[in-house]
Amino acid sequence: MKKIILLLFFITSISNSEAQAIWNNTSFVHRNNQQIFNGQNNAITLDGVNLGSWLLWEGLMWSGGTLSEKDITTKMETIIGPAAVNAFRDSVYKNYITRADLKRISEQCFNVVRIPFNHTILEDDSNPLVYKASGWKILDSALKWCEDYNVYAVLDLHSAPGGQSTLFTADPDSVNLWQSTSNKNRTIQLWKAIANRYQNRGIIAAYDLLNEPNIWWWPDLVNLYDSITTNIRTVDNNHMIMLEGNNYATDFTPFSSLPDPNVCFQFHYYTLFGIPVMNNLVSVGNTLNAPVWCGEWGEANIAGLQNQLDTIRKPVYNVSGTAFWTWKTSPNPFSNPHYLYATNHPDWNNTMLWATYGSPIVTASQMQSGIDNFIINMKLQNCTTDTAVANLLYLCAPTGIQHTEKISNITISPNPFSSQTIITFGEEQRNTSIKIVDILGEEIKTINFTGRQLVIEKAEMKAGIYFVQTTDEKKNVTNKKIIIQ
Repeated sequence: MKKIILLLFFITSISNSEAQAIWNNTSFVHRNNQQIFNGQNNAITLDGVNLGSWLLWEGLMWSGGTLSEKDITTKMETIIGPAAVNAFRDSVYKNYITRADLKRISEQCFNVVRIPFNHTILEDDSNPLVYKASGWKILDSALKWCEDYNVYAVLDLHSAPGGQSTLFTADPDSVNLWQSTSNKNRTIQLWKAIANRYQNRGIIAAYDLLNEPNIWWWPDLVNLYDSITTNIRTVDNNHMIMLEGNNYATDFTPFSSLPDPNVCFQFHYYTLFGIPVMNNLVSVGNTLNAPVWCGEWGEANIAGLQNQLDTIRKPVYNVSGTAFWTWKTSPNPFSNPHYLYATNHPDWNNTMLWATYGSPIVTASQMQSGIDNFIINMKLQNCTTDTAVANLLYLCAPTGIQHTEKISNITISPNPFSSQTIITFGEEQRNTSIKIVDILGEEIKTINFTGRQLVIEKAEMKAGIYFVQTTDEKKNVTNKKIIIQ
């Protein structure tokens, strides 16, 4: 297995010689009608991963239950004390995601990372509106890694002051964002400070104002978005702004207009949410002539992940890319697959079981052992790649095949497949060349095609990753990945 992974790394390092993100500090990713464009005015899709549970912690990602960051820290403090928990926090920030992770992400041909962060990395609740140098240093470093490896960043406020929902993912307080004028003002001023600091950082693709907001009186959400956007624009006219829908980024009916010309709508797609979310998106995208982007998807078995991805990529939805949830996790027996996972030490498992259920009882030395091993095991070099997820998300074109930034109006289903699959074009094709190449760039077959649907048989092809390159009569070239099981 290690030889296979090393071979994949070697191949992707060859085929990914060109930058995935094309950026500079004088031109910026932006909206152009219903598409996302880079600073060079080329249509792009933003395809990548979330850096979940790095700068905002979730129990489910760390082998626990539905624990918020406050739950985790408060319970740990009762055993090992605040000083040891603060040291643990610093270790997570320094080791959970590093430059090596961004390098690996770039080598896999992802061109974006979504960076979920807690407002507390920049602002203590006990000292509002005073921003911490340590927090800026974390974000500055992350953006520098993105620049070094040509990966766009989407800055995602995953927990606003008070919490924008009561769900553990928002790290909520007893008085949430919507119940407090002070919390709303802090959120507005925080985004203004972020925009002021990063107004000329072209590697930032967008500001994601609120992760998965949930409020029954939706005008409050729209009004807050308007206020944040207005304040951002006093210091930063460059960056695209992402607005997530109400009801955990699934409901876009509150939006009847755009608060700013440079706006993209962001949705989250999990199996639980289903097709109504997608139909809702088509409506808002068409009505307001704005792009839509999938900021989170995943949390299913491999078959479910494939179905999600197939749905998101249907041309009718016109989605401008996706960010998989999530890059790295510490699994429990009920976890869904993610890209990378750590091997848990028994003391860490028991620590999270105790934090979630109250048993088994752990001592201070056992908890500290669990923490120390968690930090070691979460480093990139000690994580294991889920090869099924890696194959599903694989974006690199083999040597000699040009990478295209905008996925064309083509679907391939089923994919993966074991006997045959069907290529469906969005419109009738004439004299289109369809070439199938393997992961090393070796041509397997070439078909001259006219029509809308073509059946591809497995035939002599072995299980593995292949690429379908289409060249129409106007010499437009596209590339799609297929997986044979």
